[in-house]
Amino acid sequence: MTWKYEDIDSVNIEISSLCNAICAWCPRYEDMSNVVNKQLTQTYVTVDQFKEWFPPDFVSRIKTWIYSGDYGDAGTNPDLPEIFRYTFKHNPEASVQVNTNGGMRNPKFWAEMGEIFSETEQRKVIFSIDGLEDTNHIYRRNVNWQKVMDNVDAYMGAGGTAIWDFLVFKHNEHQVRDAILMSKELGFSDINIKLPKGFEGGNMKVKDKDFNIIYEIEPIDTSHFNLAYPKLNGLKAEDVDYETVRDSIENHFSKEEGKISCFSKRSGVEIRITADGVVYPCVHFGHLSQYPRENLQVPKTQMIDIFKDKEINLHKKSLEEILSTDPFKWVYDSWKKKTCMLCWLSCGHNDNKETVMQEIFQREGMIHGTS
Repeated sequence: MTWKYEDIDSVNIEISSLCNAICAWCPRYEDMSNVVNKQLTQTYVTVDQFKEWFPPDFVSRIKTWIYSGDYGDAGTNPDLPEIFRYTFKHNPEASVQVNTNGGMRNPKFWAEMGEIFSETEQRKVIFSIDGLEDTNHIYRRNVNWQKVMDNVDAYMGAGGTAIWDFLVFKHNEHQVRDAILMSKELGFSDINIKLPKGFEGGNMKVKDKDFNIIYEIEPIDTSHFNLAYPKLNGLKAEDVDYETVRDSIENHFSKEEGKISCFSKRSGVEIRITADGVVYPCVHFGHLSQYPRENLQVPKTQMIDIFKDKEINLHKKSLEEILSTDPFKWVYDSWKKKTCMLCWLSCGHNDNKETVMQEIFQREGMIHGTS
């Protein structure tokens, strides 16, 4: 059950908390506006920090590196090519996945990335492009279509392997088949058609800097509205006395049938590391850690309590030192009774409920999920 240093074989890291895009549901922004989340530390992991955090002997045994963002985009990190050169120097067989909207930097940068990734299909970039030229910017605000296309061409022209991720909304569902055909023409090795999260009780209400609604984003049908999670009536998680809500939170899912199948334990043992160096047992905790909107403040309240006395920052201790203290014990001890709210929300399943990862992923262009 434990996350032991010697057992880690996969690292999921947010290599930057910077981003060019203003995606509607992204926790980087306050309440679906273009106002940056006040809790967010805007930073990126330098190549020197990366080398300090992950020495050669560690890098040499890690099978998989995933560069995904909750608050930022990997492509905004200027040291990314050097980080990969360091990684492949010590482990040329490592599998690497980079998630990006592709709308930052320039073709020269992406051609360099393509050259580095050209040696094996185990190295790939996933470009998140939600529609075509007339629709991609509706969800991915501030992303320039032509810039994305130029960068994609440069990357694949240099030999890089790429996959297209396509989130389906009402405004772009008519373009799915065209996107599948276009992905083949452009040279993508695959396209994932995915259902988005973010419809907590209604449409996504996209807002400006003054929090005025400028338009709404609709799901492909209203059956995809999620039930809103428990709320704290406007309170932020940081302002809640956990002792006063402990019983209600820890009992919330305890009567649910089913079990928790930890996504981080799906094959080997994975850890999540944030751009500011905090180590978590999975991506879901990283996503929640600075979440600004009300609908997830209840599980965030519990998360703050779980890690309040833990030294889990790589700026203060090495990864080996952090994991030697077994900082995630409460989390995995909670699975049997389902007292960890986030674990059940993300990785709990039964006859009527799939895990989050099973809900939103599919293959071969067929929409799958109940999100």
